Amino acid sequence: MKEKIFYLAVLIAALNINIFAGDRSNARSTSMSFSTLISGTGNDAYGINPANFDYTLQENKIKNSKKKMKFFNPHWEFTIFSGGGGYGSDSSIEFYNNYLKYLSIDRNKFANLFTNINEVFTFRNTILPTEKTDVNYDFELNWLSVNYKGKFGALNFSIADRVGLNTEVNSRDEYLPLTFGFNFNQNGSYNITNVQMAQSEAIAWWIRKYSIGYAKQWNFKKGGIKSFSAGISGSLVHGFGNVTTYESKLDISTWGIQNINGTNHVDSIKGKQDFHTQSALTDYFKDYNDGAETHFSMFPRPAGVGYSIDFGLSLEISNEWKIAASVTDLGKISWDYNTITNDDTNHFAYYNFYVTGTDPTYNQMVNDLGGYETQDTNTTFSTDMPTKYRAGIMFKPSNKFLAELNWVKGTNNLPGNSSDNIFSLGLEYYPISYLPLRTGFSAGGPGLWYISVGTGIKFKNFTFDIGTYGINQLIMNKRFSVSATTKIIF
Repeated sequence: MKEKIFYLAVLIAALNINIFAGDRSNARSTSMSFSTLISGTGNDAYGINPANFDYTLQENKIKNSKKKMKFFNPHWEFTIFSGGGGYGSDSSIEFYNNYLKYLSIDRNKFANLFTNINEVFTFRNTILPTEKTDVNYDFELNWLSVNYKGKFGALNFSIADRVGLNTEVNSRDEYLPLTFGFNFNQNGSYNITNVQMAQSEAIAWWIRKYSIGYAKQWNFKKGGIKSFSAGISGSLVHGFGNVTTYESKLDISTWGIQNINGTNHVDSIKGKQDFHTQSALTDYFKDYNDGAETHFSMFPRPAGVGYSIDFGLSLEISNEWKIAASVTDLGKISWDYNTITNDDTNHFAYYNFYVTGTDPTYNQMVNDLGGYETQDTNTTFSTDMPTKYRAGIMFKPSNKFLAELNWVKGTNNLPGNSSDNIFSLGLEYYPISYLPLRTGFSAGGPGLWYISVGTGIKFKNFTFDIGTYGINQLIMNKRFSVSATTKIIF
C-alpha cells in the first residue's frame, strides 16, 4: 500500500521529459508495429536480431534498358541519441496520470484514506478504475550505436538506457470494496471500520546496457538458400534503480474521527498489513528520497550489475523470402547497493492522536505503515532481464515493397515486456526512392491491438525515421508511443 514504487517512475519521467534500450528507440520498428526481426539491419537490428548486424543491400540499376543487380556493402553506421517511449493504461491516459500523481505524494495523503470519509470516496470513485487496468511507462534512449562491417563479419557496439514501470491497478471493487462500515457516534464523531485495500504487484526500474555483438553472413551462389546469418551480442548491465512492490493488503478500522478546530482527531485505529517490497537505488535516488539536493551524474554508481545475451539467426530462402528467429535479453541483474527488503505482516494499534505531522503518535503510525521497523538493508536480490523470443517471415517482391509477419513472447512482465503472445504485421513501401511509408498492425499484449504509422527520409548515407505505435490507442485516449531515429552510413 506504499507509494514508494511510484517515486522512481515519476521522477525518471520528469528527468527525461526533454529527450524522450531494444526496439523502443527504433523508429522504423515502431512504425511497423515492431515487426522488423528480419528487415531491420545494422544498428536497426540492435536489441532485436544480432544476426542482421552483417548484411548487404541489393540495388536495381537500369542502364541502356538493361537491369543489373548491384550490391551495396556499408562499412560503418553511426546512430546517436535515438529514443522513444510510451505510456498509458487500459483505462485512459488521464487515469494513468491521476493515479500516479495520487500515489506518489507524501504518506500523510495515504493515511487520509482511512481517517477521512471524504478522501475514501474521492479516491474510490474518481481515481480507481471500474475494471482492472494495466498501467505502463517505458522509455529507451540509445546513446550510441556503431556498426562496422568487414570481410570477417560485422561488429556492433551500443549503449542504451531503459526506464520503465509495469503494474496492474485493481478495479475499485477489488482495491477498495464497499464492505467497510461507516456510522456516526452520539458525540458527532464517526467510525470507518473493516476497510480492506488490495494492491497488485508493481515494478519500476532504470537500467543501462553496454553491448558488443558479432554477426556473420554467408552468401551462396547455388541452391535454394541465398544466404545465412548468425549473430550474438553480450551486454554488461548496470542497474540504477529497482523498486518492486508485491501484492499487498491492508485491513484497518478507525474509531472516533472528529474535526476539532480544522484538524481531524482519532480516538483509535487498529489494523494489519501484509506488505512486501524490495528496492535498490543509486545515490541519486537516495538523495531524492531524503530530500537532499540532487546532483545528476551521467555515470552514477550502479545499484545492481548483471548481464544479458542476445542471439539470432536469419535465412534467405530466395530473392523474395526470408525467415528468422532470435532470443534477446537473456540474463539477470544482482542488486546489492542501497538495498531494502521489507516483509511486514504486523498488527498495529494507535490511540488518541490528531491527523497532523506535529502529532508524534500520528507520525509513529505513518512510519509504521511505511514499514521502517521491518526493513532489512543487508539483503542482495536478483531480477531477470526482460527476455523475449521472436520468430518471423518476410516477403519482399521488390526493393519498393516488403511485408513482414512476426511473433514475439516475453518470459515475464517486467517493464517493456509482456508474457502474452503478440503477433504483428509490418508493411513498408517506397513511392519515391528516398521516402518510405510504413504501417503495421499487432494483436496481443497490453492494449490488445495496435495500428502504427511512420515515415522517414532515406538516402545512401543518411536516414531519419519517425514512428508512432498504436495510433488507434491514442485516438481512444489510452496509450501513446513515439520514437525517432537517425543513422549515418558509409
